Amino acid sequence: MATKTVNWNTISGPEVLVDSQKSKRNIERMRAKAAHAKVALRPHFKTHQSVTVGRWFGAPTDTPIAVSSVAMARTFADAGWQDILIAIPLNPRQLPAYNRLAQEVKLGLTIEHDDALKTIRSLQHPVDVYVEVDAGYGRTGISWRQHERIDALLQQASGVASVRQVGLLLHAGNSYQMRGDSGIAQVHNESLSRLAELVERLQFPREQLRISVGDTPTCSRMSEFPGADEIRPGNYVFYDLMMQRIGACDWQDIALAVACPVIARYPERGEVVIHGGAVHFSKDFVTIDGKPCYGQVMHMTASGWAGPVVGAELRGLSQEHGKVKVPDAMMKELKLGDLLLIVPAHSCLVMDAAKGECRVI
Repeated sequence: MATKTVNWNTISGPEVLVDSQKSKRNIERMRAKAAHAKVALRPHFKTHQSVTVGRWFGAPTDTPIAVSSVAMARTFADAGWQDILIAIPLNPRQLPAYNRLAQEVKLGLTIEHDDALKTIRSLQHPVDVYVEVDAGYGRTGISWRQHERIDALLQQASGVASVRQVGLLLHAGNSYQMRGDSGIAQVHNESLSRLAELVERLQFPREQLRISVGDTPTCSRMSEFPGADEIRPGNYVFYDLMMQRIGACDWQDIALAVACPVIARYPERGEVVIHGGAVHFSKDFVTIDGKPCYGQVMHMTASGWAGPVVGAELRGLSQEHGKVKVPDAMMKELKLGDLLLIVPAHSCLVMDAAKGECRVI
């Protein structure tokens, strides 16, 4: 395979870059893991929001996906995807959009309360319904301890004429707060054991349930997913600084960076300012040495980027400006207009800010 080269001179302002080789390698690794674990893979497309990137996962007609909004579902349905789960609690105000999608694709909807069934009953086309379970994350979903309430909701949902399949949906987002394999494994084992205890207590037949679980840290580091029918990671397509700090990936796995030109230099304070702010990076951060870090500067190469530049970090953001702390040796070399390649704290929000637009390298 010929070595790719990037014409850096064609970049004039903040631009999201995606390394296709790294991304495709990440996709294939997760596909192999799911196959080995004997679970289906439903990648969460909220990370990239790109039809171009989406096709790297396989033919749209053969790739079940998850999304986090009706707008995303619409984008991918229009581009040919046929099996779409909206993995965020149902919003009754979007009934017309659900109806249109359900007419065109195999649509899955997520609920966490019986009042959502009023909307489900109003649908004119069949849908799958997933009851969200909270196994410790504390965002949305019914607590795994409330097995009677979950059982009743499953029974009610399965009796609705427009419901084709019922299931349970779990997202162990608390894995994002852990560090290393032992911490990730702790959340993984705890959440799946709680899910198993819930399923054991249900009167609803297990063979009639579709169980969907997943988050990038556990799906990246764990090998088995007992009790699950499918896994639903998303961030693994690119990874980011947060995932590297958690221990979910290595530097060479990160497939997204933001190219930003230097627009001001301040040797007296060891900083440069880039054109690249909160509207490009969001304000998600990781904590390093007790201070927020919004991104890590990487070594630029002819074909993309290599490892991190030690001591060069995105430490402050306003709307369009980014303050980058750089080491003395780097400060002496940087000129106005030079590009810095920065791995963001959170790639999902970077792609959302970019409306799914990126330069594939």
